Amino acid sequence: MADWKNRMDQITNKVKTQLNARGVDNMDQLKDVFFDFDKDQSGTLNKLEFEEFMSKLGVFLARQELRCVYDHFDLNKDGQISYGEFIQVLKSEISNDRIAIVKHAFNFLAQGAPSVSFETLVSKYNAPLHPRVTSREKKAETVFNDFVTLMGQHAQGGQISEEGFLSFYADANAVLPNEKENYFIDMVLKTWGVNSNIANVPAPRLAELEDIIFEKIRQRTHGADDEGKTVRRVFKHFDLDGYGTIEPSEFKKALETIGCLFKDYELQAIFGKYDKDNNGKLDYEEFANWFAIKGSGNNPNVNPCFGIRREPPNQVLEKILNTLKGRGAHGIRGLGIVFRRMDNNGDKRMDRHEFMWGLKENGHTLSPSEFERIFKYFDKNNDGKITFDEFLRGVRGDLPESRKYLVSLAFKKLDKTGNGIVDIEDLLVNYDVTFHPKYKTGEMSKNDILNEFMAQWDTKQRDGKVTLEEFEEYYADVSASIDEDDYFELMMRNAWHIAGGEGQSANTSIPRHLVTDAQGNQSVQQLAGSENFNYDSNAKRFYGAEH
Repeated sequence: MADWKNRMDQITNKVKTQLNARGVDNMDQLKDVFFDFDKDQSGTLNKLEFEEFMSKLGVFLARQELRCVYDHFDLNKDGQISYGEFIQVLKSEISNDRIAIVKHAFNFLAQGAPSVSFETLVSKYNAPLHPRVTSREKKAETVFNDFVTLMGQHAQGGQISEEGFLSFYADANAVLPNEKENYFIDMVLKTWGVNSNIANVPAPRLAELEDIIFEKIRQRTHGADDEGKTVRRVFKHFDLDGYGTIEPSEFKKALETIGCLFKDYELQAIFGKYDKDNNGKLDYEEFANWFAIKGSGNNPNVNPCFGIRREPPNQVLEKILNTLKGRGAHGIRGLGIVFRRMDNNGDKRMDRHEFMWGLKENGHTLSPSEFERIFKYFDKNNDGKITFDEFLRGVRGDLPESRKYLVSLAFKKLDKTGNGIVDIEDLLVNYDVTFHPKYKTGEMSKNDILNEFMAQWDTKQRDGKVTLEEFEEYYADVSASIDEDDYFELMMRNAWHIAGGEGQSANTSIPRHLVTDAQGNQSVQQLAGSENFNYDSNAKRFYGAEH
């Protein structure tokens, strides 16, 4: 019997769990459930009614256990359990941690005053952020109406005191099990717009928690590594999407692996301190930087940003590249044009605002954490600006040597004088659109394709000239949208009439004919002079050439 009595808290919590699962969130709803089992309408439950009540809730008890639980709830020992006795037992179970959270919310709302008007509370209560609403279990209107009714019961002269505020949440706590700690925090803080970062964790305790984490990290730091690198290694393991950020649940698991077992609200306080933009994502490089500095003895000359190698945000880069690929060969060039147009002072650099709006104008939709991740990666010296040419190179990657060789062949063919400069007009005359996919399907005419092609040139220095560097940069942009090397080679050979290639990469734009030599041997050879393409001499080959 003694052992069973020691488990009474578990039974009480089980009752709360089952009530919560039924959607019971307040005293009025609990009262309705209680009196559904009061068969004789006496206002109390006898043992049989109480047993049925427990069974319907999913709390199944043996006879001896039932007697102990019944006696626990029968406070005045009259052989009956009244509704008042039932809720008194449930309400007595609120923890000090939850009381502290409620007081924190009240202080935020009252701004140091002893009370706050009921009207103010009604105007500030954000029902759509209640956990029941965000989980789609209840409508915001229902939650709001319940709040107005029940909080109004604690008003005196139109004012809600701290005691009344606490009493309201004690009622809510009465039907909320112990393991619903995060639910309770969200129910209190989010509905009032209170920053859960500082969920009433005193500054000394927060500093103590950071010291505990640091000591655990220090114990795992060996050799030439610093504490920042150790943090980064631990947290990267839980960064399942590879964005360089972690969510609260991942943060908790990472800390548990190094032996830091904190209360949920303490974890939220630590997480919130480093979640600078309050978006529920923690950039663990920033977190690692703090530990690297602390490990250096807070040396002001140590900048851990340069000691910790940053991983490229590959998933975000891939997301941007896929959007650009959908726009064809000139997708990256178009993004570059947008950035250059926004570069008013010509320094080829952008701040956060310019970078964000440049991406948006170009049709890219990144989440706040994705944007922060990619901006911080390219902001190499942490001055709040990035070089957009470096960003574009990061998106497209370098031009592979095999493709670079083909680009150089095309340029050498155009560079008649060998001085490393080609006139833009020479590009126009020598570029063959015949094998362009959209020309073949009739989607674009010759002039449409040529106009699009020419719009990509002379974007940096408007001098009517194209250097080898500019030519390679153009095809580096085009190359990013072409996955297959064979297709890239075929495109280059056909567009600029470069002989050669094998298999699928072999040139098909230079006409061939059957040649019989003096000995009677036959072979297929390229038509002499055809490698030097010219629109004037080939005009009759083009459907729509006049457009």
